[in-house]
Amino acid sequence: MIVTTVERNARHVSEKAELIGRKLNSPFIGRGKSSVEDLTKRYRTDVLVVGKQRLTLYPQEGGEPFYYHPNSAMFRVKQLLRSGHDPLVEAAGLRPGMSVLDCTLGLAADSLVAKVAVGREGSVTGLEANPVLALIVAEGLRHWQEGSGEMLAAMREVDVVAVHHLDYLRTLPDQSVDVVYFDPMFETHLPASSGISALKPFACHDELTEAVVEEALRVSRFRVVLKDHWQSSRFARFSFRVCKRQHAAFHYGYIEKRKSDTKHV
Repeated sequence: MIVTTVERNARHVSEKAELIGRKLNSPFIGRGKSSVEDLTKRYRTDVLVVGKQRLTLYPQEGGEPFYYHPNSAMFRVKQLLRSGHDPLVEAAGLRPGMSVLDCTLGLAADSLVAKVAVGREGSVTGLEANPVLALIVAEGLRHWQEGSGEMLAAMREVDVVAVHHLDYLRTLPDQSVDVVYFDPMFETHLPASSGISALKPFACHDELTEAVVEEALRVSRFRVVLKDHWQSSRFARFSFRVCKRQHAAFHYGYIEKRKSDTKHV
């Protein structure tokens, strides 16, 4: 991958782009008058374009570029604040003050909903195995300006860590996080999931394994939660209790350690 700047006002972001290049161990290439397509062909690699408030990753093969946007979080947060209900919040049993480890950050929609649910006194850490995606999402959460005050506050308070979830879980003490959450790539393709289509070529596609689930159970105090296609074999394979949702393409499941009320009363 190479790092470059937006074409217009490039001088205002050149220093930022060079810093990002060093952070990602990727060469910085001055934009000049070259198009992104020219750069991908010339250097035969992906191109990360740095703007003042947005980073955009263009795949070498062409196709849809990836940049941060809240995806479904805007609607879900609004609905949660209005109704007090969200399927993830209910499956995870989230309450103010709880800690959540999102092992599959993606666009951070689930992390944002969880952060609103646990409040300022709670914490949410999101893990992303691809360091480029982690940086794009972290920058997006830092600079996004649209949405309610609760939404924007949650964006600034989600902690993004660039690491594979299994490696991170192995560093944590027993029962150190209330809820550990997974949203792996579905075994069954969902054509309607266009909101994350640009993410998929760069995302971690590692399978959820017994070793991962065992580590999550060791680390969690309350529940391990899985979001997956309603026909997924993972729910039964790892003994998740499924929260079935009529007409929904995906369900949530959980393995419970103990009632949250034993800690949050």
